[in-house]
Amino acid sequence: MSTQSNPDRLKRLAYIEDQRNQKPGHCNRFLHVVIDPEFLREPHGAQVLPKLTELGCKYELQQQSSPSTVTFYRTVPSKVTTTGTVSDTRVDEPYAVLLLDGASFVSYVRNHQLLAIVRSVKQGLREVGNDGDKQLDRRLSLLVFGLVSYCRQHRGCVGRRQTEQALTELQLYEDISHQLLETDEQVGTFLAQLARSIAERPYKQQQEERYGGADQGQYFGNEKKGCVRVEGTAGLQQLFQAQLIKIPSVTLEIAEAILSVYPTLHALMEAFRVAGEQHAPNLLASIAIRRAGGPIATSARRIGPELSRKIYLLYTSTNPKQEL
Repeated sequence: MSTQSNPDRLKRLAYIEDQRNQKPGHCNRFLHVVIDPEFLREPHGAQVLPKLTELGCKYELQQQSSPSTVTFYRTVPSKVTTTGTVSDTRVDEPYAVLLLDGASFVSYVRNHQLLAIVRSVKQGLREVGNDGDKQLDRRLSLLVFGLVSYCRQHRGCVGRRQTEQALTELQLYEDISHQLLETDEQVGTFLAQLARSIAERPYKQQQEERYGGADQGQYFGNEKKGCVRVEGTAGLQQLFQAQLIKIPSVTLEIAEAILSVYPTLHALMEAFRVAGEQHAPNLLASIAIRRAGGPIATSARRIGPELSRKIYLLYTSTNPKQEL
């Protein structure tokens, strides 16, 4: 029996640990949220830190190049390199958040300055990347806090058309999304949701590459309990059985009875085609159901015409409003 050398074993353990750390629930603790102190001003900042603490992310209060902004970076856990040394890596995330209060937003829109202001913020958020010479262009999300409340208290506020035009320009020219928020709860929830999405991004990208590639062929699966994986022809019967059980009134015994005659969905569809529209609805009606794996007696239950018709319609109907 061959045993792995110590370096190979360490690399294997490091790989397993890395995969575990990328999974949702584990990855949050490696994300750092860098918050400008102005972002935490009352009342909109009251819920930000509690939400991030609940999520399990780390946060840092640090003055940014632009006030009221938030940036993100992750720390990649220590890894053993090929030379046996241990290295830590910081990865800056290409996302940022800018918060404007209602008064500032109205002023910028009224004076046609919003696009220029946001462009200036984006330029200020550019930082030197890990390679030392490449700038990091961050995708900016704009939060406008208290716009509705401000306009209710101040006459002569900007109109809806002018506001929508200014926000549309941001989206068209700078690819900037926006949120109009009115409570501190909404601000904290948005930042926590964005932080979670950023933390889970490497894991989701890995899953997409593993299962979503064009060269993967037929591969149905994920890492959740009860999922049926199909590679080539292996697992097709189990997938068909799992699919049948999802149909109302189809129990495990009924599914096994159908599989005993038509082991795959392709076999069932071919049988429907051969039987023709007149006989196909009753194709499964006479199939006997074995009770709990016991012998088929003369009094054994059968699938029956009603359930047979429902299964036939489910797999063959082209009417999107078909009722079973």
